[in-house]
Amino acid sequence: MRSLILFISLVLAGLVLIAGCTGTTSDVQETPAPTDVSTQAAVTPVQTETPVKATVSIDSAVTLGKMHGVMMEAIEESLAYPVLNEPEEKSDFEAKVKEFDLLAVMFEKEAELDKAENAEIKKSFDAITLMKGKLVEDANSFFAGYEKEGVVSGEEVAVLEESIDSFTSAFGPFTKSYFAMVSEEDLNDNEHARAAFDLLLMHHDLMEGIEEAFGYVLLNESVEKEEFAASMQSFDEAGNAFVNDGYLDNSENKVRLAAYTEMMDAKEKMVNSAYVMFADFEDTASVSKNTAEAFEKEVDATTTAYEKLLKEVLKDL
Repeated sequence: MRSLILFISLVLAGLVLIAGCTGTTSDVQETPAPTDVSTQAAVTPVQTETPVKATVSIDSAVTLGKMHGVMMEAIEESLAYPVLNEPEEKSDFEAKVKEFDLLAVMFEKEAELDKAENAEIKKSFDAITLMKGKLVEDANSFFAGYEKEGVVSGEEVAVLEESIDSFTSAFGPFTKSYFAMVSEEDLNDNEHARAAFDLLLMHHDLMEGIEEAFGYVLLNESVEKEEFAASMQSFDEAGNAFVNDGYLDNSENKVRLAAYTEMMDAKEKMVNSAYVMFADFEDTASVSKNTAEAFEKEVDATTTAYEKLLKEVLKDL
């Protein structure tokens, strides 16, 4: 009898357990049955290719720096032409533009802009060359108006200045960024390359300042005079940094030190001559041929001294 009662109790307990397993209460949620991972198909992770970093050679960077300088010189010639009334300035502008174009072809080859990893560099460079084309077009319109009327049109000067500003504000940062992409290892192995890059960037400040000086007497806008002073200050600061990095202290760089000193002395004479031209313009509302020619003479002396120093630095690259 006791065995029968025990059996019935076990059966009832089993029924209760079965009921508990098949029913759910409002505050108990069903838990999904675990999946047997052995029956799942293996998930293959997505493979992503690491983008190849663009490599920048010293040669391509130097070529780009030369392009930058050549076009800045062309800009200076374009503004000097009507101030000096010298056809030679227009011819020099045209020659500089052709030199830029030749260097551009060389740069594209050295920089390997046809490679996929250099696509972004090529895109930026193509945009800059388009700006250069617009600048040349506006300069030629400026020349034509001056030659037809015998005077400078304020509207045409403004159009040219806008093209110049667009071009220089794009090309300057592009050049600086490109220089920064040269590996530190390459630069540490070649101190002349680092010095060349510093000089090429200084050239931008120098030529931009000269452009602002001519822009002031053409546009009669005080901001041009202020920007001339700012560019000359930037040039001086870069020059001081160039000296302080110790490159010119090396005994084998005595010739370069002399060329540097010659350049800075010429720059000081040029700045003084610029302010004489400004004073002449402010007193008479025009620029005399004498003061304009005196300034241009000092500009030529400064750029010649700069090119002499750069040639000395590049000689051992």
